[in-house]
Amino acid sequence: MDIKNEAFAKSMEENNIDDNMKLLRNLRTQNIININMVRVFISLWLVVSILVAIPYFRESGYSEVEKRELEKFPKFSWDALASGEYFDGVNLWFADTFPMRDDFVSFNANITNYFGINDIQVHGDELKSDDIPDIEVLDEPINQEEYLPPVVDQTEPPKPIVENFGAIFVLDDTAYEQYHFNEVAANTYCAAVDRAASILAGKAKVYNMVIPTSIDITMPQEERKNVNSTDQKKAIDYIYGRMSANVNKIDVYSTLMAHKNEYIYFRTDHHWTSLGAYYAYSDLMSAVGKTAAPLSAFNEYKYDGFLGSFFTTTQSPGLKENADYVLAYEPKQLQKIHYFTKDGESNLSIVSNGEKLSAANKYLTFICGDKPYGIMTNPEITDGSSCLVIKESYGNAMVSYLTQNYQNVYVVDYRYISQVFPGTLRQFVDERGIQDVFFVNNISATRSKDHVDAINVFVGQ
Repeated sequence: MDIKNEAFAKSMEENNIDDNMKLLRNLRTQNIININMVRVFISLWLVVSILVAIPYFRESGYSEVEKRELEKFPKFSWDALASGEYFDGVNLWFADTFPMRDDFVSFNANITNYFGINDIQVHGDELKSDDIPDIEVLDEPINQEEYLPPVVDQTEPPKPIVENFGAIFVLDDTAYEQYHFNEVAANTYCAAVDRAASILAGKAKVYNMVIPTSIDITMPQEERKNVNSTDQKKAIDYIYGRMSANVNKIDVYSTLMAHKNEYIYFRTDHHWTSLGAYYAYSDLMSAVGKTAAPLSAFNEYKYDGFLGSFFTTTQSPGLKENADYVLAYEPKQLQKIHYFTKDGESNLSIVSNGEKLSAANKYLTFICGDKPYGIMTNPEITDGSSCLVIKESYGNAMVSYLTQNYQNVYVVDYRYISQVFPGTLRQFVDERGIQDVFFVNNISATRSKDHVDAINVFVGQ
């Protein structure tokens, strides 16, 4: 080999060595990157695992934001494992206690709002409705015997009632809850109220008020016809039509429709306002034969900055920018409601100071929220008159008005009454000499198996 070829060969060999070294360095760098990525992934996995595990070590408790008991970690049993109930319970617990859940919901809402094409944003799953039977064909009251309540073991703690809004539709600065008709639940509700009237015949009169939600009253009709939600007027007609003449039915649907352009429902929350509740109270007193008190008979309080359950669920920017306000009316003759809870008795404010409540919890202004059982007594009425309101949270905004017409106003939340009173409706009425019984429920309660079962159990046989 001549000198030139030898130099060329040497150069090639050196280049190959350099290339190999570069390749080795690149491979080493890539391996370091891969190892670091694995470390980051494992670290994130550990952090998430720890965060997810944290809820297991704390009590689920009650969510004031969602107005319900959060799911507890289920107790293990072989039967529950075999039936699948155990893992269903784990899933419900996990959904309730997942860390930073609200932050994820808020992030998703902002993304949906930014890229949204439709005017109406849909949050949650749209639920399927049963067909509403033709009430003209079913021209007789429901058979109460088909829907008798189950025998309840009073030594067992009551099962938490899970609220399920289904889909929530957001249109600009206002949200609406989907309603879907559930025939079995509706029939159970009808049977329970009808049975209450039969049980109390000759002792107390029974009145029933099914309250429509905002989607059928205040949602613009051109938008309402394009969303998947059952006709509430037809559903209420069915429910009233299946009850006997022993039940006095209050047509609050027509009244609220007549006032649909007023502030009768919150925009960021699923409840009605105190004004909507006042119109319903006026209808109720008319049916009883009493005169509704004017709003001037009450002390009025206003609290701004209410961002209710619809905002909590959707985190919609449009709702956040246009918060609700709460108007509350306190009887001038009394300011306290005497409550009975599992923790004992206490006197709480009929109207709480909403300025001290968080933006999400300002509906708690009304009678301090949901408690098992309470009584308000007007010292200026001494005729022995009394009424009982059997309600869920919609009733909270209405019950204070009744203090102007009755000496004693008893308030029972059927979801929690078993915590402090193991008896039935008949016993409750007999022991207190109650003359008028009012069932006050928003229509969504009549589609909930948990709600109607709780009513059914309290009414008893």
